[in-house]
Amino acid sequence: MRSLAITILALLSVPVTTSAQVDLNFDPATPRTRTDRQLSAISLQGTTLPVLQPMMMYNDLTAYHFTVHPGELVQPHFAFTGTWMQGYIYVDFNGNGRFDVKAPGAQGGLGEGNELLCFAAMTCPDGNYNSAGEALSTLNVLQPPSFTVPDTLADGLYRMRWKVDWDDCDPAGRVDEANSIIKNGGAIIDVMMRVTHDNNDNGYELIFADEFDLSDNSRPNPEYWTSSVRRGSVWNRWISDSPDVTFIRDGHLVCRAIPNPDQSSDDVPMITGSVETRDKFSFTYGKVEVSLCTTPHAGNFPAAWMMPQPPCEIWPNAGEIDIFEAIDAQNKAYHTIHSHWTHDLGNKNDPASSFTSNVNPGQWHVYGVDWTPDYIMWTLDRKVVATYLRSTEPEKLEAGQWPFDHDFYLILNQSVGDGSWAKAADTSFTYETQFDWIRVYQLKSSSDGIHPTYLHSGQNLHDNRIHDLSGRTVTRPLRPGIYIRNGRKYVIR
Repeated sequence: MRSLAITILALLSVPVTTSAQVDLNFDPATPRTRTDRQLSAISLQGTTLPVLQPMMMYNDLTAYHFTVHPGELVQPHFAFTGTWMQGYIYVDFNGNGRFDVKAPGAQGGLGEGNELLCFAAMTCPDGNYNSAGEALSTLNVLQPPSFTVPDTLADGLYRMRWKVDWDDCDPAGRVDEANSIIKNGGAIIDVMMRVTHDNNDNGYELIFADEFDLSDNSRPNPEYWTSSVRRGSVWNRWISDSPDVTFIRDGHLVCRAIPNPDQSSDDVPMITGSVETRDKFSFTYGKVEVSLCTTPHAGNFPAAWMMPQPPCEIWPNAGEIDIFEAIDAQNKAYHTIHSHWTHDLGNKNDPASSFTSNVNPGQWHVYGVDWTPDYIMWTLDRKVVATYLRSTEPEKLEAGQWPFDHDFYLILNQSVGDGSWAKAADTSFTYETQFDWIRVYQLKSSSDGIHPTYLHSGQNLHDNRIHDLSGRTVTRPLRPGIYIRNGRKYVIR
């Protein structure tokens, strides 16, 4: 796994300091023994990474990184259930494959050359302190104080360790009878810390954006968008390409559901607006954010979501990712995935596949999704609200638990309910959802200018036009390695 992480990071053209050594005092495959204490995510500088295997004592997330700048003050955060534990942060600055740690001195002092950067609480020679030198009345403190990235660091990737433990600075986790990280319900996460002097560089680049800044009453940019097609589902049963239901106003895309002004030629009670990027823009893995507000009312059913770009398997086998949905006048936003695993086989809670956020959809908010080879993570105003993880069990993957490994396109729409979920439409009312902007980001290109797409061994690409780096046609199943299909680089892990 370590050499594979190095390969992936090398594709991003960034120097790596890491080692094959895991540096643990326990087997990295050790499962958790407590369920009342669990680490679910870690955050730094506005970026959150979910723990992919929360029931394991150790998680290797070195295929992912946080971006920081030399001399920057940064604040780590542990999303942890339970009490009476502390958070610790380490960085392998010298790249020797271990974390060189000195025990804190008086008032929590760490001294020069210490690869323990910060800690929430510890018993020090003169009392209880955190790494900021603050005296503590109790050790029951989880979140460590902020730390400063050394201003002497060269640009590159450094191995970073996040640890939840009890009153011990050993980065490998203490496991003796008197104080065991396993018995105590702690956890260890390894990730990469990307250091760059470029203050405009967060590791992502914008690959698609529409600010909807065209003139009033114009149609959305036809280079990006086309009207969705009327079909038999609830959301698209009354779709129309009328300019009365999809247009630009005050720099916003407006999608409406209105009483049908001409039922003599179109025998439906309402017409609704929906646009999509199908056949114009699609992508595999990335970060999507959309700013929107809607009009709460009985029967309201707007959405910002993603569907698989054809050619693909029929719904739901190829998947669906719902970034945002709202119904009626509820003060909730819904975030959901659909697949053969959840819909046809009924496994909606293995793992949980639908989530709600408490929010007023009638006010402007930014809804987002961060889609990687291992998880789909939803955000509300850039704070994580839900995560759906790719299973590590081959039989579940074979049954369609994770179809999210191919291109998806974007859909923005205003629809109305039929009483099955959202209430039946009020056919005399005008429903309206406004979209201020939508943006899609991906990790920056590798040195050859091609965005790598990361898949897992056992996942399949959907056609036979696959070549290795020597240009030879490759047959499936694909082994771990680097492949090219239709000009896109794929990394099979």
